[in-house]
Amino acid sequence: MTTLGEYMYRARHERPTRPTATVRRSPWGAAALTSAAAGITALGVRILSATAFYGDADLVRIGTGSFTVVLGIGLVLLGVRSLRSRVRVFPDRLEARSGFAPTHVVRPGEIVRIEPRLSGHVGVSGVTDGQGSFLAGRFDRHYDVLADWLSMNATRPWAEYQDLLGKLTHQTRPRVVRGTLTGLLLFVVMVPALELFPALLSLSAYDDAHPQDRTCSVTSAEGSTISSRSTRGIGSSHPAVTFTTRDCGPLVMRDGVDSDSRDVIARRYDRAPGEYTFTLGGGSLWLQEHLPWFPVQPGVDAVRPAR
Repeated sequence: MTTLGEYMYRARHERPTRPTATVRRSPWGAAALTSAAAGITALGVRILSATAFYGDADLVRIGTGSFTVVLGIGLVLLGVRSLRSRVRVFPDRLEARSGFAPTHVVRPGEIVRIEPRLSGHVGVSGVTDGQGSFLAGRFDRHYDVLADWLSMNATRPWAEYQDLLGKLTHQTRPRVVRGTLTGLLLFVVMVPALELFPALLSLSAYDDAHPQDRTCSVTSAEGSTISSRSTRGIGSSHPAVTFTTRDCGPLVMRDGVDSDSRDVIARRYDRAPGEYTFTLGGGSLWLQEHLPWFPVQPGVDAVRPAR
């Protein structure tokens, strides 16, 4: 049995192993980011193995899959970095960890400067006379415990920080809804924007690997120029023939069309409207039928009179 004297000796001389509090931001946002990023990484791995989807377009498959994997891993690291960042408050020390950096131990009397950081001056950064440092947020969980520790163990730097913060325009309350919406908007906008070009290449590769025959009623045809926004002409402008159909919407033929033959081919079909069988890209055709608001025109690989 431990006597009272032994207990008091251990409490005074032994290093505490359990922190008084752990100061960190809410983990739910970082956990959600990490989970979504893991899904993006899994999608990239799936793309790398989707030989049936991409057909002979191995370069597009490997490039798109690799880019998606790298993007997913980067976002995973960003989420894990946020989850690892914390300041553990002990009676005799602080143990601060920022992302994947090693843990810094800060002891009473070692802090030489405390200053506001981050937008709205919501961050509190402490620097020691050695290599130790810490960064926490004024709206983090258990920040009040850290503030009490600093007021007792870093009295002068803490008083200087309080005086400086009072002179600055600073955020006085947490903006939970605004922060959540900003994070969601950045994720929802950034990831699709980064994946837009690989997605267009993937759509073009799928069209080439999965052609479909569709009989359409042509009402007119004209020579045109398709820009780099077209899934069949990424990167530059190309001469093409645009068919206007009654039941298949606008169709674009680029293969076998140049600036000299464009108008000749268009006149041939414009003067003989009727039923024709088009060989179309399966992906673009599906998008046109199921997502009519999506700006895509199925590319025509071949056209022949309907039987």
